[in-house]
Amino acid sequence: MKAWIVTLSLACGAAAASAAPIYRCGGGTYSQTPCPGGTIVESTDPRSAAQRAEARRIAAEERRKARAMERERRAAEKAAAREPNIASIGPEKAASDADEAVRKKNTKKGRKPEAAKDFTAVAPKKPD
Repeated sequence: MKAWIVTLSLACGAAAASAAPIYRCGGGTYSQTPCPGGTIVESTDPRSAAQRAEARRIAAEERRKARAMERERRAAEKAAAREPNIASIGPEKAASDADEAVRKKNTKKGRKPEAAKDFTAVAPKKPD
């Protein structure tokens, strides 16, 4: 039903647009009334009925594909939200045994744990 209404309104709009000439005025502005120094712009659709029908078919197919892609994206986002720590830059929920052993070893000697050390960037040496 909606497609029928849209098609009818476009047909009426095209008929009305082809009836009135369009003038191109200076500065890239357009008008339906003549303007000083304005030129008439060809506003009729040079495509055949078959070309217009093909364009409508392609547009409908692209809308259908866009809706399908949106459904897939929403499903992927919902699935990603259910899984823990996917693409997370936050801390892990539980440290592994190896990480725990390193942490204990470093804290026994009065040193900072590896995770608490500050990062220092060093520029590579230039070759001679």
